[in-house]
Amino acid sequence: MVNVWAIGRDATLWEDPLVFNPDRFMDSKMDVRGQDFELIPFGAGRRICPGLPLAVRMVPVMLGTLLNTFKWKIEGDVAPKDLDMQDKFGLTLARLRPLRAVPLPL
Repeated sequence: MVNVWAIGRDATLWEDPLVFNPDRFMDSKMDVRGQDFELIPFGAGRRICPGLPLAVRMVPVMLGTLLNTFKWKIEGDVAPKDLDMQDKFGLTLARLRPLRAVPLPL
């Protein structure tokens, strides 16, 4: 049985594996199509996640559209530098205290 949790937190594969840092993938040579062992949670070969190719194309478009279409305000008049970025462990990584951002029309 493969321990997917341990693969995602292996210090020999990832720099600072316990730190949430999506920028680590920006200049990465890793292939999300199942060629690299580090990305095994997405599956490989004929058993690869069917939504992965769609998500790779759509997530940046949707995020860019949301950021471009709205002005964003943090609920409760909290300054961005004062945000509590602690996380809690579960099936997925979640923030300890939820971030509530309010979209305002431009």
